[in-house]
Amino acid sequence: MSTVAAENKVAARPLMAAKACRLAVYEVPMTTEPKVPGAKSASKTVSLKGVQGVLKKNAAIKKNINTAAKDLGSVNDTLKQKKATVVVIKKAMQQNEEAEDIVAKAAEDLKQVNIKLSKEIAARIGVEVELSEMKSDLATVRDNLRLSQQTEKASRHSALTDALTGLSNRMAFDQALSHALLQAQRHNWSLAVLFIDVDKFKHINDTYGHDTGDKVLITVAKRLTAFVRNEDIVSRWGGDEFVCLLREIKLESDVIQLAAKLVDHIAEDFSLNELMLNIRISIGIAISPQHTESADLLLKYADSAMYVAKTTPLRIAVYKALS
Repeated sequence: MSTVAAENKVAARPLMAAKACRLAVYEVPMTTEPKVPGAKSASKTVSLKGVQGVLKKNAAIKKNINTAAKDLGSVNDTLKQKKATVVVIKKAMQQNEEAEDIVAKAAEDLKQVNIKLSKEIAARIGVEVELSEMKSDLATVRDNLRLSQQTEKASRHSALTDALTGLSNRMAFDQALSHALLQAQRHNWSLAVLFIDVDKFKHINDTYGHDTGDKVLITVAKRLTAFVRNEDIVSRWGGDEFVCLLREIKLESDVIQLAAKLVDHIAEDFSLNELMLNIRISIGIAISPQHTESADLLLKYADSAMYVAKTTPLRIAVYKALS
């Protein structure tokens, strides 16, 4: 083979190799392939170290390609020399073949790196999607929990509140009385239970109708609540009956005096649809620990005293008067 022919043959090969080199360098796209099956599983978390390893290998391959490109450039420079000997040309051809091998191997390595990197990215995207879905699920659970709490709070309020008057009901009063008795025993306090009945309420219902009767009960509830202290409790016991819990009382006479004021305050006239009504109540009183420290007995004694109160001018009776 002549020197010129050898030069032409070798010159063509490095140019083709250089083209392959450029293609190989740009072979690594950052796009992702379809999601790897199972990548969403929480147990198959994506390793940042794995991604870094892939990128490091990619950098090493690029470095090899750059080295091969320089070698090919050196071969081209040698072949361009007009006085190159056959030995030099053969050596250049061997160097060219070696560079081509490096480029071919680098292209295959880059292809494998591209596949692995795509899988790593796809798996990472899968985990991120799962995390996003988990956040969404947690937000939904949180909203459901908040709604459940609101519903539970509304249900509890409804279960412990009288629908007509807005006062606490019998169940709520029982709970409050039990708690108050424990506090009274612990701190050596006295407390009183007032059992209150609206006199001749049936007559009001029968004469003016149930709507008027309901408005009478609402008026009584408002007047009772406005007259006692914040720490005291007024509840609707049922029908036309109310109960009142007075905490930390000092003297029985103070309770009787308060009951008398309640009777007078409730008795104040009020108009309803151009109808003037006068309401009277009767109050029975039981005191703890003077009479008993039992919640059930306190209510029973106050109820008994209330029936006696209906027969007295003041409409007030203390349980001890029954002894």
